Amino acid sequence: MDDTAEAFWAGFEKETGEPVLARTMGQFLASSNDRGDWGLFVLSPSGLRFRKTPGENWFASLFRSSSVSVPKEKEADIVIPYAAITRLAFPPKKFLDALFGSPFLAFSVFYKEGGAERDGGESEARFAIDPKSEIPARLKEFAKTLA
Repeated sequence: MDDTAEAFWAGFEKETGEPVLARTMGQFLASSNDRGDWGLFVLSPSGLRFRKTPGENWFASLFRSSSVSVPKEKEADIVIPYAAITRLAFPPKKFLDALFGSPFLAFSVFYKEGGAERDGGESEARFAIDPKSEIPARLKEFAKTLA
């Protein structure tokens, strides 16, 4: 890993106050029709975190003469503590997904709104991540503890 990447991850750990156990690129899918926001999907000792990476749609950028506009204020990370997670769902791949589907592994995280100690409703966060990373195996092991 080069110095720039090491400095980034050291800063990330300092900012979040937790070490990074595993990381990969991924998408947060707000709805089934959503193309998703790209970002960093990270596992830490206390939970999972998704940090959206600033950017702009490449097609829209074709019609702009200026550079990509990066938001002035950073969006808050999506953080789901392990203690709040009630279940993980990994939908099975369909026959034509190999040809026409995303190469990323899609899954849903169901969790108690407001954390495990609250009696709030169950929420769902949908993600798609690189299946070649170590994160899918770690999540599937964690899912066994929820059953």
